[in-house]
Amino acid sequence: MLNLMRSNPPFAAVPGVDKNQETLADRMRRARKQKGWSQEFLAQNADTSQAVIQKIENGKSLRPRNIERIAEALDVRPAWLMFGVSEVENLDEEAVQVARAWTRLKEPERSAMKETIRRLAEG
Repeated sequence: MLNLMRSNPPFAAVPGVDKNQETLADRMRRARKQKGWSQEFLAQNADTSQAVIQKIENGKSLRPRNIERIAEALDVRPAWLMFGVSEVENLDEEAVQVARAWTRLKEPERSAMKETIRRLAEG
């Protein structure tokens, strides 16, 4: 298994947010605040603008082009930042596409899909 966290920081949960339903915005904000950084400081370290960081944290940018630089600045893996996974086995391209589509779903679609997948997996 591939470990997707570069370091193992003790990230505190986002108050009021179920970790299974955290978004890219939630994870990025949590990692940034854990470091005690402002949006501007993260932007400088990721070679981007504060406006880009703000859009991501406000949920207005779900597939940022500079996610690798932001993840590197935060010392986390891009896959953790995007999808919230800390470990994965070798994912094929289809699984990656499904994960990307998942990030675009909102509630109640996410809950409905989880239930459908569980039912199908149980046979």
